[in-house]
Amino acid sequence: MKQFEDTVGFLTGGAGGIGLGVARELGMRGMTVVLADVEQHTLEAAAAALSSEGVRVDTVLLDVRDADRYRDVADSVLNRYGKLNFLFNNAGVACRSPATGTDFADWRWVVDVNLMGVVHGVELFLPHMLQSGEPGYIINTASLAGHIASPNMLSYSATKFAVVGYSEGLHTELRDTPIDISILAPAWVKTRIAHSTRNHPDSGIAADAEQENPLSKLIADEGIPVEQLAARVVECMASKTLHIFTHPEFWPLIEARMERVREDHAQLS
Repeated sequence: MKQFEDTVGFLTGGAGGIGLGVARELGMRGMTVVLADVEQHTLEAAAAALSSEGVRVDTVLLDVRDADRYRDVADSVLNRYGKLNFLFNNAGVACRSPATGTDFADWRWVVDVNLMGVVHGVELFLPHMLQSGEPGYIINTASLAGHIASPNMLSYSATKFAVVGYSEGLHTELRDTPIDISILAPAWVKTRIAHSTRNHPDSGIAADAEQENPLSKLIADEGIPVEQLAARVVECMASKTLHIFTHPEFWPLIEARMERVREDHAQLS
């Protein structure tokens, strides 16, 4: 996908971070962007900022875990704009989740946002995208943690591995259609993912969201700017790149995991 004039995009987690950065990049290139997010105040601020920059922007309050609400939102977007060309399933959360030390409620929250939020977006928008016959694009946000498992972040890694597998299967299913797909797998990016528990359904956990978090310092020190990632996304959309990576320095870790798999599989011979 290279042309964005007269196109419509729907972006979850769109009020900040990666979602807002990609929305700005595509909006400046002519796409009408619909930002979906669970935070009303940040949605309003994001829309005001994009509008002041000349971007055509719309907003919708959405918790991607809620399939019924998502269905109503999808119907409303399609009724208003008549089409959808770009779907960015980007909403994501993370919390510390070591084995034997994570509540099932925390697991359910991460799974419902990170995995089922992606599934809801695809299942509710893809039929119309296919029926329209127009070229379209889907990007599902996974993570480098979808290729390299992270200790003490088991729920996050599990859901991101799942997004990679789901998206690779979807890529095969869509091979003979006008819909292309990419899997976004960034490492550290300057976003608020380290404080995503601010939106945890348990208000007690959410109250601790802004406390000092080692991950937030790592992101602040080593994270790439959102603008750099957004430019990379547009570049990879043009080339229909399936796996969108952002940090070349992490390749040895991916390669080491692949080598372990190869060695284990070689024991069959």
